[in-house]
Amino acid sequence: MPRTQEQFEEIREEKKKLITKVALELFANEGYHTTSISKIAKKAGISKGLVYNYFESKEDLLATIFDDIINRTMNILDPDHDEVITTEEAEDFFDRFFDMLISNPQEWRLFYQISVQKDVMAVLMKKSHNRKVQNNQQLILNYFAKQNFKDPELAVVLFSSIFKGFTLMYVFAPEMFTKDLIDKLKRKMKEMFVNKDAPNTENTIQLDEKLGYYLL
Repeated sequence: MPRTQEQFEEIREEKKKLITKVALELFANEGYHTTSISKIAKKAGISKGLVYNYFESKEDLLATIFDDIINRTMNILDPDHDEVITTEEAEDFFDRFFDMLISNPQEWRLFYQISVQKDVMAVLMKKSHNRKVQNNQQLILNYFAKQNFKDPELAVVLFSSIFKGFTLMYVFAPEMFTKDLIDKLKRKMKEMFVNKDAPNTENTIQLDEKLGYYLL
């Protein structure tokens, strides 16, 4: 019996996920520059041509990996995609992100291993990925402006530093964090970055282009 279009799409998605999973591991553990499409294809058990059937280039594959992880994070922060982060969405973000991190620390560990490679950032910043990160950062900056933080840009840097700092510590040493400690950290971050009494204002602030790199 011939496959349906839906079955073909499922197969295509499975292959794409396999390729990105293998590429993520190789980019992180062996380096982006030294990892070839041929090496990715060999480890995935597929042909080199099939990889190019899904991705135009190694750069395209790298950008896809980063976009997927960042998009999933932003989907938690702005689940209704209305480009406005409400107080309720911000508060819920901490619970949902911590759950996502704890359920798959390996992926995030590999992600951060890639993100500190200089040649990786050079590739991503010359692609449309740069604009996407800038747009996401503007969304977060607007949230802090509406929360009446005196210095929204400083709040973004502080939030990003704590957020990434904890994530890095957890993915490389999860045994350091008990459930009780994680719960305390979530409560503290909510206290610091969620103002339930903030008035419903339309405050916005223009993003300094350099700030667009803080969420990487």
